[in-house]
Amino acid sequence: MKPPKLSVLLPALQGYDTVASALDAWDGQTCRDQLEILILCRTVPTAAVLPGQVIVVTGSLDLHEARAAGIERASGEYIMLAEDHCLPDPDWARHILDRIDEGWEAVGCALRPGNRTSCWPEGSFLLGYSEWMMPIAGGPTKVICGWNGTIRAKLLRDLGSELSVELLMGAFLVKRLRDQGCRFYIEERARMRHFDPSGFAYQMKLIGIAGMGFGSLRSRRWPLIARLLYPLATPAIALLHWKRAFVQSRRAGPGARLRGTTLGGAAVLACAWGVGEAVGALIGVGRVTPLLWRIEVKPVPRADVARSTVWERDEALIGSEAVSSDRAGERI
Repeated sequence: MKPPKLSVLLPALQGYDTVASALDAWDGQTCRDQLEILILCRTVPTAAVLPGQVIVVTGSLDLHEARAAGIERASGEYIMLAEDHCLPDPDWARHILDRIDEGWEAVGCALRPGNRTSCWPEGSFLLGYSEWMMPIAGGPTKVICGWNGTIRAKLLRDLGSELSVELLMGAFLVKRLRDQGCRFYIEERARMRHFDPSGFAYQMKLIGIAGMGFGSLRSRRWPLIARLLYPLATPAIALLHWKRAFVQSRRAGPGARLRGTTLGGAAVLACAWGVGEAVGALIGVGRVTPLLWRIEVKPVPRADVARSTVWERDEALIGSEAVSSDRAGERI
């Protein structure tokens, strides 16, 4: 059989059944026959696995190690580092495959919030993914999203024994590839919904862990005195993260459909990120690594996907009615 062009690595460390929503989206791709879906499970699932899905048994491996094992198993020329809570639109693969055929080393996509229940999931999305938030212009770019990006498999395998460490945080993997001279492209027609959990306390915890990951990796080669002084930069770090969210929210404009309180929520969460970076620098990568899976393993219930779909449909209807009203006014 002809090998697939693209292998999708989907973590399912809490069980095959927990990623049903993600598999619905991946199996619903218009170019499904050109995809290989590798599902990273700790054990062999008891449920029947659909054709075209490949189970990679990861045992007790941490998530970054499980992803490295999946990369070694993948047969596609390109690998998509998927998240269980980021769901592609049906034509996502078709647009990504078009860019792959052009020879780009890595291709990023356009993202939008999936969970619109409050300012906390929207604020979390804004902090983590606002640079790729819809609406966004496509074309060559200096940076793509660390996760949910499509990367040439050879580039990943060439990292050898360093691969699993680079997979701790996707942003650092992208930075390394960029420093190697890799060419990135944003395909704005390849769209995904990124779901963040609701709840203030839970979001503060997750953002804090994300900050710990960044702080520990950023400072892992620093001298001890520099790591001890890292907390002094906490206010500046929080401000920089919020500033990026602010700039990108203004760039996206009304088309992003963010609620008015989202920037306020992002400001509070940015403080948790700043504190997390300081803590991560102090305790080091070794102690942070066992926590990082918590910010990645967040499967989405089908009910949440259905709620998001209804919200988007209603918003599109409201937008269509507003346009019709404006045109009617112009004729009058």
